[in-house]
Amino acid sequence: MSSKLLLYLTTTILLSRDVRCYDDKAVEITELLVPESPRSGDDVTLTCRFRLVGYNHRLYTVSWWRGKDQFYTYKGTNIDPKHAYTFNGIQVKKDESTEESVVLENVSEDTSGLYKCEVMGEGPAFRTAVETKTMTVIVPPKQVDLSAWSNPDPLTYRSGDMVEINCTATGAKPKANIKWEINDLPVKERNLMKYSDFEDSRGRVTSKLGLRWRAPDYFRNNLARVTCIAMVGGHATRGSKNIYLDPASSAAFNHQFGAAGSQLPTTWTILSLASILIARSFP
Repeated sequence: MSSKLLLYLTTTILLSRDVRCYDDKAVEITELLVPESPRSGDDVTLTCRFRLVGYNHRLYTVSWWRGKDQFYTYKGTNIDPKHAYTFNGIQVKKDESTEESVVLENVSEDTSGLYKCEVMGEGPAFRTAVETKTMTVIVPPKQVDLSAWSNPDPLTYRSGDMVEINCTATGAKPKANIKWEINDLPVKERNLMKYSDFEDSRGRVTSKLGLRWRAPDYFRNNLARVTCIAMVGGHATRGSKNIYLDPASSAAFNHQFGAAGSQLPTTWTILSLASILIARSFP
């Protein structure tokens, strides 16, 4: 065999081994965890789990992007592998971040966007895998207020009175989904009063939903506890009030002569109101 032929065969074998070595290498992202709707002010952890396929295949970089902004890189070959960059709405907690996770501090509406994890294997192949997910930071209502049309203290009604209460969820983004409960049970559609929303210049929405029913319905032992729940992106903000039924009026309402206007003694009325005040002093 000539020396030229031997050199050709040796070179071909070595090159084929290198090609096969490159072909055997791959990068797979096995799981990308990006919270879909975290709450404004929270710290958020983004996780990108991956697998490097192939003999002696080592990590080159893990890079995180929001849109066109690259805010974190982990370089596996560096002594100091972590590199973090600050953008509007993005502040990385570098000490708590790793090759698979990056922690964002105190997220806000500006943090929202399309997030990309890019994992690259070491050269010369530089195999790469990319996955993306969207995160939208929500703003819960600043407060949930319950207000009655008539505002006695305590909130006390007589049998036959119309109980009317509004729940207002202020400054949510996106708008809050409001629902009512009485004594921990959902109310019927006919007991709801719907109002138009108000949206401010920042896109934050104030919503209101009313609740109405005629006493003594829904009262148990002369008490009804109403709760308003404002839901935004899976986060709930609640407000509750205790409403009392005048037991004197309840007795008159149910008395066989009540419809004829029979009057209960003044002493009984005073004692009944006193019992309401005593009941409110206990949790």
